[in-house]
Amino acid sequence: MTVGERLSALRPEERGQEHRLKEVVNQAAAEIAYEYLAEIAPYLGDLDLERFLRRLPAHVLARDDVEALFHEHNGESGGFEERHVFCALYRVGLLGYVHHDWVRGEWVQRFLRPGEGTLAPDGVLPRATDYFVHPALSDVIGRINPPYLDRIERVTIVGYGRPWREVSNAASVPTVRTLCVLKGDIHGFGVLMRAGTDGPVRKALEEAVKRNAQGAVCAEAGAGDSVLIAHEDPAALAQTARHLIDEVYGAPGQPRLRVALHYGQVHVRQRVGDRLPSIGGGEAILLATRVEPHVDPGQIWATEEFRQHDPGQIWATEEFRQHLFQRPSLWRTTPMPGPGDGDRFNIKKQGGIEPDLWVRLYRLEF
Repeated sequence: MTVGERLSALRPEERGQEHRLKEVVNQAAAEIAYEYLAEIAPYLGDLDLERFLRRLPAHVLARDDVEALFHEHNGESGGFEERHVFCALYRVGLLGYVHHDWVRGEWVQRFLRPGEGTLAPDGVLPRATDYFVHPALSDVIGRINPPYLDRIERVTIVGYGRPWREVSNAASVPTVRTLCVLKGDIHGFGVLMRAGTDGPVRKALEEAVKRNAQGAVCAEAGAGDSVLIAHEDPAALAQTARHLIDEVYGAPGQPRLRVALHYGQVHVRQRVGDRLPSIGGGEAILLATRVEPHVDPGQIWATEEFRQHDPGQIWATEEFRQHLFQRPSLWRTTPMPGPGDGDRFNIKKQGGIEPDLWVRLYRLEF
């Protein structure tokens, strides 16, 4: 609204001048930044933000830079309690980080939205290779730290959801493979965060993934409450899902994981120096991500594609296939009734422009 008011106040001849438009937008952004800092001051406490901003070297910071500035700031502040100023900026949406978007298969910039930081635990900064200072602070910082403006990279545009350059120039082109996919999410994780009891749950999920994802093509645990695994073997992936649910449930508060299983195309990316490939998106990732919110907590639901997948086709020898089909079934499936009288679920993203996406879902029972 502030930006719109400033632009509408321009004279007609000024509105066609690109330089003048940028000048007005930047002035309005600076006003908004000052007002926002005044509003959030009670939430920042005694961090001495002005002294900290004088030390910021640039708007893009590596992880090592963040740690060094954190220790330097706390060393000069004194006191008995360490305060992570970067965490404070992150919680109010003024510090972003590199985030891997599973659905898009890209590395993007992510900032917390207004109000979203109330669920973020204090003192916890997402682990990332790089962090970004919100451009709304550029004028504020530039007035007390002029060299900061000289170091702004003109080729790096900072903003929510904007793509981030590849971590390594040696990254390979993604390959498309047909794999089984597991997408899991802890139900009610926000309640645990508000209560300050999410730490043990995060640790339980991370350790469960490390123990049970052996043999997977890719395995990623993100944001502390979600997991994504791609595997060649549907039986092994279904068992992994069961183990994850059981082990997470053993954490304080008995949190329940909901898991969706699908079979389809996955984009797999292998970077030089990485021990395991990473997931770079794909149809199977998108569909499993859309299914997961429909799953009842503590249960495993699978799509028709996963249920009908013939695991024998991924092995070479006929002897092994015969052995596989002679084994008793590891699970049974129960069709899940859809909303109303139907037998399908519309898993399209609500509020978007996506077309309807109807699927049949089945509960796995061991």
